[in-house]
Amino acid sequence: MFTHHQSAYFAHWLTQSGKVENQVSKVIASARVDMNPHQIDAARFALKSPLERGVLLADEVGLGKTIEASLVIAQKWAEGKRAILLVVPASLRKQWNQELWDKFELPSAVVDSKVAAELKKQGFSNPFEQEDKIIICS
Repeated sequence: MFTHHQSAYFAHWLTQSGKVENQVSKVIASARVDMNPHQIDAARFALKSPLERGVLLADEVGLGKTIEASLVIAQKWAEGKRAILLVVPASLRKQWNQELWDKFELPSAVVDSKVAAELKKQGFSNPFEQEDKIIICS
């Protein structure tokens, strides 16, 4: 575990240097977002979690869970893991879609009932199987 000072330095180092360490990819280092030490710690925790299938990130409102989760998603994407599903409140689907692209250049698609019906009309049996896109739903 890093001290607060070390975490602050590491967060600054990631945003400035583009170097890779401790499962943090160049994708994360090139993110267009100012990362805080606690967000780096949360992402590192999630990436080294003994839970193979996921981790829950939960803290106070406004502390950057979107960035923490996006750091983890960006790392998994960089590792070639493309089956990523985000389940968020309906009111936040478009925000997640926009932030993933704007801050991390990660492609995503919002799947709601209208999109699912349109995809089925086009012959896609499963609207959640979209190649090279993070799926966002509620």
